[in-house]
Amino acid sequence: MSSVGPVPMPVVLILVCVVIAMAVARLWPRRKDGMPLPSAPSMVLDMLLVGLLCGRISFVALNFALYREAPWSILQIADGGYHLVVVLVAGSAWGLWRVRPWRALRAPVLGAALAGVLLWAGGSQLLSAWQERQMPLPVLQVADLQGGRVDLQQFRGKPLVLNLWATWCGPCRREMPVLAAAQQAHADVQFVFLNQGETLEEVQGFVARERLLLHNVLLDDDAAASTVLGVQAYPSTLFFDAEGRLRELHLGELTAAGLEHKLRRLR
Repeated sequence: MSSVGPVPMPVVLILVCVVIAMAVARLWPRRKDGMPLPSAPSMVLDMLLVGLLCGRISFVALNFALYREAPWSILQIADGGYHLVVVLVAGSAWGLWRVRPWRALRAPVLGAALAGVLLWAGGSQLLSAWQERQMPLPVLQVADLQGGRVDLQQFRGKPLVLNLWATWCGPCRREMPVLAAAQQAHADVQFVFLNQGETLEEVQGFVARERLLLHNVLLDDDAAASTVLGVQAYPSTLFFDAEGRLRELHLGELTAAGLEHKLRRLR
């Protein structure tokens, strides 16, 4: 399973961790000294938001050459472009600064934040291990644009980016130039564009109209890959290592910087 409805599993995990951290902050016993205190759960949420904002700004700054070519993509916060260390450091620093006037809030806020981070770290490892076992590169025969049959297993041996898409999907169409450019730039990584549930004429017409230079455009006419991999929304892009093990799954539109970051981690 890659998502809960349209929500990717990593996002579901983050939401669960945030809810648990806020609950811990609310339920943490604290000494009453008669002084009114700000809301501890709100402080925990603010730590997350400050951390994410700083992490996003840092990621954009480090990858500005790619974002400069498409400035609007800076606002696509779902591309996974966050500097994790900055998220943790900035969130922690803000939390320490925010609770300094209230000794009674230090343990609830910082303890709850730590609990949330540890839960997220452990959950991420478990989710990654589960997806690696349950979502290997499918054993599946699909068609190419010349009418031949292609076995997806033939793409083992080198890192693989498997993009599940459809011509009617707006985000799929928008990200195609980004993926096409990456395919040209990274000869050491294989890119497969596996159309889900459409005809040869529809796919050929789309590629011709958009003037896309793409290799490995394949047809999965009954969307078997989506069924096998548990994909419920498009575009879905899966990153496999040379042994066919899933290393990362991205649900939604990719930006150039977000894709480049994932390719660096895949190698």
